[in-house]
Amino acid sequence: MASKDDNKPHIIKLIHEFTKDSWDFSKIEDNLESKSFDRVEHLVDFLSISLVPSESDRPEKKKLGTLTTPTITELHQAGVKFKMVPNKSLFEMKFDQGSGVLEIPHLKVVKETELLFRNLLAFEQCHGSTNCINDFVVLINHLVNTPKDVDLLIQFGIIENWLPDSVGVSTLFHNLVKESSIIPDNFYFSILVENMKSYCRTPWHRWKATLKQDYFRNPWTGISVFAAIVLLVLTFVQTVYTVLKK
Repeated sequence: MASKDDNKPHIIKLIHEFTKDSWDFSKIEDNLESKSFDRVEHLVDFLSISLVPSESDRPEKKKLGTLTTPTITELHQAGVKFKMVPNKSLFEMKFDQGSGVLEIPHLKVVKETELLFRNLLAFEQCHGSTNCINDFVVLINHLVNTPKDVDLLIQFGIIENWLPDSVGVSTLFHNLVKESSIIPDNFYFSILVENMKSYCRTPWHRWKATLKQDYFRNPWTGISVFAAIVLLVLTFVQTVYTVLKK
């Protein structure tokens, strides 16, 4: 005969229900079944186990030269397109150099976000076997260096900001990285960073983005540019014809 407690939710699921609306860390629910929580000691331990990718899910290791990650604004100016991917872990950021699309999971920023990350960082530094949380904070700090960067991610639905303004989001991550450090040989996002830097260094990407963003934002400017090109070509042809005729 089943106990009357059999239908009650497990304590882990209760914790998940308590945290998911405030912090919206996707993929935690999937991890409830795939990870072991038998020895969870407290809430931060639970979140750390839930969030940090397993060894098999981590990307290939590559030594990081210098962390000069382009900001979101610089990436946008280089023609990078941003795509919000729902129901993904914070660590599942991907950049396709062929299409120039940067996929970033949804991130909800509330007043408790800084406190949460501070606790996760402190726990990782004391007990963690990886630097995943640290590396995520460092990367996001570089990407959202200014409120303008935050505004772009809000525009594309990637950041859901519940703070008074965008300044608060960039300041939040600036504050978090003051106590962080980087291990170049084992930086979680090293390949992602190198791919983004390589894309931004290609002049054609920036030229194409400038044409599209500055001259083809509406039909009239596009028509004006096209007319100017046609006039330039006709002038060149006329000049060549005049020279040859002589």
